[in-house]
Amino acid sequence: MVLSALLFSISYALVEYYVIRDTTFGYSPMLFSLVYPYHFAMAAVFGLAAYGLLCGRVSIKSIIPSVIMVSALFSSMLAVEDFTWFTLRAVAPMHGDVNAGKLIMSGEWTTQFMGSVDAHFTAIPNWYFLSVVFSALVMMTTRRQQLAAIATT
Repeated sequence: MVLSALLFSISYALVEYYVIRDTTFGYSPMLFSLVYPYHFAMAAVFGLAAYGLLCGRVSIKSIIPSVIMVSALFSSMLAVEDFTWFTLRAVAPMHGDVNAGKLIMSGEWTTQFMGSVDAHFTAIPNWYFLSVVFSALVMMTTRRQQLAAIATT
């Protein structure tokens, strides 16, 4: 499941960086001057992919654990996609990209929502850390519950 999520996220980043040149599509931002209509479509695609990956590999009977697992997978997939996009810009930039050769810079869209940590050569968005911690906690809790269920049978 994790490998499939990684492959999906990296593939999406490739398409988003090399094919979709303007993610605003001429629209103005809707929420907090940060979220464009494209982001809602992207969230739907990632949500459906996360749900599909989860249902294809895990049997969860109730709705709440399913929503929590999909949320954890969703947030991790977004972090991987976002970091891959910026890595592509730094390592294999498109011709004409004004920020070619640069990783995430302080003040870019991805750092504006929750801020970022300056890491000398790049800025690391704070939401990356929250995504990793949330996903790790969900995975550990789920794994512990599965092991407890096996031990009682």
